[in-house]
Amino acid sequence: MAAELNTTAKMACTMVRGSSELSEARGSDAAAHCDPATIAVIIPTFNQARFLAEAIMSVLAQTRPANEIIVVDDGSTDEPANVVSQFQKVQLIRQDNRGPSAARNTGLRCCSASHIVFLDADDRLIPTALETGLRCIAQQPDCGFVYGALRLISENGHPIGSNLFTPINGEAHLAFLRQNLISMPAAALYRRDCLLAVKGWDESMRRCEDHDIYLRMARRYPIVSHPNLVAEYRQHSENTSQNHVEQLKAALRLLDLHEAHITIDAPTRVALRIGRANKRKLYVSRMLESARASWQIRRDVGGLIRDVIQAARWSPRVTMYTLIRVFGRSIKSTVIALTE
Repeated sequence: MAAELNTTAKMACTMVRGSSELSEARGSDAAAHCDPATIAVIIPTFNQARFLAEAIMSVLAQTRPANEIIVVDDGSTDEPANVVSQFQKVQLIRQDNRGPSAARNTGLRCCSASHIVFLDADDRLIPTALETGLRCIAQQPDCGFVYGALRLISENGHPIGSNLFTPINGEAHLAFLRQNLISMPAAALYRRDCLLAVKGWDESMRRCEDHDIYLRMARRYPIVSHPNLVAEYRQHSENTSQNHVEQLKAALRLLDLHEAHITIDAPTRVALRIGRANKRKLYVSRMLESARASWQIRRDVGGLIRDVIQAARWSPRVTMYTLIRVFGRSIKSTVIALTE
């Protein structure tokens, strides 16, 4: 599979460049081969053309320019080619809709850089992201990837809250079993050869595919983190992570899958137990946050009860704790109303 990722799609890729000349592109490719540390930014997009220009501009604004910028259109119906055509030296690859992992693998196959960042089309990079990542990975060149801090932004691009960063505590693979330390793919900068060695992204996964590749990479290579801000994660209604029940199911399946393929010693067993508990806590809390928001809008007692029962099936303890913490007076008022 690694060999396939490295060779098969080089000839199959249909690339549409922006207004740059092909001769300029060939010169850029040659320069990339001469530079011992080159970098490609892969931007998969599926019906996110309205955000795509911002993503591309955030790459073009880098203090350390990217050697390659590749947009992979995963079967969109909103014409991302119209956006890409506005930018020089940006390549567009079209494919039928096969999911984000397949789109990232397409970019992985078709680039030639030594390092890669995967930037979702609705997210943005901080101007120093590539420079910071390459400097960090140069200090430990045997690591599989490095990652930094991120921050949330609203749909219109305004920052939300403070920076988010969870450093690696102890052995990397155990740390990633306990929790997904990286909330978005663009916070990480990868060595391309390491990605190929682990056979790239798992195209059978439509959820938690990022946590999966972190785990597979951490099993084979050192992982390094740094606290510098590198990426912005846009929050909007079309985020696939908004379906908290399906996200929890996928997260627990992922841990089951990895458990079946690793040696289970005492530290690993503890890490898996903590990981499952953390997943339940995270997504049950989000289920109840969504239930509270729905209650405030609709005041539907039946809907609230159904949402709470669903959360309690996954974790009664977390549900009870979160009800007390999140709902507070609203729950108390509802109970009083029901008993009158």
